[in-house]
Amino acid sequence: MRIDHLTELYERFKAKLEGVSGECYRVGTASEAGELICNVMLEKGIRNVALLKAPILDKGNITYQIQSAGITVYTDHFREVTPTADAGITQVNYAIAESGTLVQADADANVNQRLCSTLVPIHIALVSTSALITTLKETMAILHQLPQIPGFVGFITGPSRTSDIERVLTIGVHGPKQLVVVFVDEQVEEVI
Repeated sequence: MRIDHLTELYERFKAKLEGVSGECYRVGTASEAGELICNVMLEKGIRNVALLKAPILDKGNITYQIQSAGITVYTDHFREVTPTADAGITQVNYAIAESGTLVQADADANVNQRLCSTLVPIHIALVSTSALITTLKETMAILHQLPQIPGFVGFITGPSRTSDIERVLTIGVHGPKQLVVVFVDEQVEEVI
């Protein structure tokens, strides 16, 4: 994909995500993503994070960067730690530009991915810039072309929101109150 096309897709994604109160950033390398994530977490007062191992995290040695910033990192026992964690960090598979939507796809319906992205008050999602896709239709075609159709596919568009209680918009009732998306230009292995 051409660089200018990716920039255009990123700008569309960012505008859509920010339109639903999400935060969006783009960095060149996994190491820069670690620095950015540390700064964001410190600004938000995050003291501990449930972190699901992923290629971008490993490439940038992000776990070490976070620990060096004085933030406690949980990398297992997610059923016990996510209910009280300040944030969760995952790597998602795709990002849909037309709607500002992230796509989690997992061959074996990994419950840890869902715990670290939905049970925490702040979800920090890492995504490869090369995983930007134009439309939902194109995304579905890609998912159906995989060697094995994923056992779990989740779509995330902004922080959790509902208006089913007296038609009043409420943020964070059924999931994170905040969503921070960090795109990384550096190529890393896929997570499916």
